[in-house]
Amino acid sequence: MSFGVVQAMIASIKNNKKQLSKRDNYFEKGVDANHGAYGKLEDHKKMSSYEFKVFQKKLKEDELRRQRKVFTIFGSIMLVIVSVVIYFLFFA
Repeated sequence: MSFGVVQAMIASIKNNKKQLSKRDNYFEKGVDANHGAYGKLEDHKKMSSYEFKVFQKKLKEDELRRQRKVFTIFGSIMLVIVSVVIYFLFFA
């Protein structure tokens, strides 16, 4: 390595150290964790217990539908891969 490259590396390291001391730490700012960038979250729509149970049931059905879809896609891809491997092992 030439000394010019080493000199540039040392200068870069020094500049990075200077910038580290100027950084603001988020936790030292005293920002309240309950108030984010968009303000405090408020629930304006109230649900009855029946509506909440229907909502939970719908979420479970959606999750089950998503899992079936993922399993079907994964199974199809694995079937194709195994078929190709068997073809090349025994018939090629």
